[in-house]
Amino acid sequence: MVVRLASRLAATAAFIIGASGCTSTPPASPELMAHCQKLQMLWVRYEPVLTLFHTGQKARVELAMMDCQAGRYEEGIRELEKILKHCKIPIPPR
Repeated sequence: MVVRLASRLAATAAFIIGASGCTSTPPASPELMAHCQKLQMLWVRYEPVLTLFHTGQKARVELAMMDCQAGRYEEGIRELEKILKHCKIPIPPR
């Protein structure tokens, strides 16, 4: 019984250690994060404060910024650029 418990604990520890190696975050990129923030600030600057209907853009911008903060810069930047294009806001170069 003790041997079986020890082997289960060892297997669980090996699984956790192996799984943690797969979930590492990509290295931070200050340049890409700065670009994400620049795109977000453009949207904030040109987005009207009062709207008659909810478009969901605020939530999409926040989710894109969460992607950038998690190191998924390409996904976040792609979404922010898509939103800016839809609003006809010029996109600055990287």
